[in-house]
Amino acid sequence: MTFRFLTLAVALLAATLGGTAAAQYRWTDASGRVVYGDRPPSDAKDVRALTTRPAATPGESSSPLPFELRRAVDRAPVVVFTGPDCAPCAPATALLRDRGVPFTERTVSSPDDLQEFRRLSGGLRLPYVTVGSQAQSGFNADTWSSMLDAAGYPKGSMLPRSFQWPAPQPLVPPPAQADAKAVGGATAEPAKAAEPVKR
Repeated sequence: MTFRFLTLAVALLAATLGGTAAAQYRWTDASGRVVYGDRPPSDAKDVRALTTRPAATPGESSSPLPFELRRAVDRAPVVVFTGPDCAPCAPATALLRDRGVPFTERTVSSPDDLQEFRRLSGGLRLPYVTVGSQAQSGFNADTWSSMLDAAGYPKGSMLPRSFQWPAPQPLVPPPAQADAKAVGGATAEPAKAAEPVKR
């Protein structure tokens, strides 16, 4: 029964995130439509590699995590989506740091970021957090703490002193960061000015 429940939970997570795990690139086709997939065609424009998946164990290479914390990270990695004009985002990430939760931060600041964020979340407000298969829009300390408790994260920090959180990264990397060799050298267009995210 427990195994079936876990299998169902994994299936639901895959359905919720849609093509996030499968789609490795985002590009514009000949008719001007934005397309997501694994293999952009040779005539694709504005090809960008997607890096929405969190690191399995941030800081692992220099600071091995204690078993209890590593188990939580493996079972329910934490990804936080933040924005430049998001007042609740600072206390949200502060809660995670104070509790010693390794997390990946994705920023939503450009039109491309906003489009991808809407695709992933349905257009919900920032901050937006995923803890394994759980997701929460907006910041509420009690709700976020409950999600972390349910995922098995320790209530107090167990991080090694040398641990460092990864720097925030844009949800959609700028064109300069796209892997041109992997996509046949497709050229990229400059990003437009950012549109504010509604909260």
